[in-house]
Amino acid sequence: MAKGRTVKLNPVDDEPLITDHPARAGLEAIMDQKLFHQRIKSERSASYWFAASLWGVSGLVLGAILGVFLTITVQTGSFPLIRDNILAGAALDRATESADRRPSLLRDPAEEQQAP
Repeated sequence: MAKGRTVKLNPVDDEPLITDHPARAGLEAIMDQKLFHQRIKSERSASYWFAASLWGVSGLVLGAILGVFLTITVQTGSFPLIRDNILAGAALDRATESADRRPSLLRDPAEEQQAP
């Protein structure tokens, strides 16, 4: 450019340079709808995972509490049925040990023949 010379740009306001496609609004609506459905699926999946983990953890905690309660109940013999079974088992063990310690009342036939 030469010194002292100015160039004027005349913008053209009468004709827009970029025009929208006639179906653009419909395409945008379809894309928005797809994004909305995708978001709904994502939220639903997250809520399913949350519910499953919540039920899993609460079931685990409830099972642990119930297991501890039943273990303590059985060990202390709080219920009559359990206490009777524990006592019967202990009595059976003692009777078996007592019978095992006693000498046998049955004699071996081979010993009887040798004795006379």
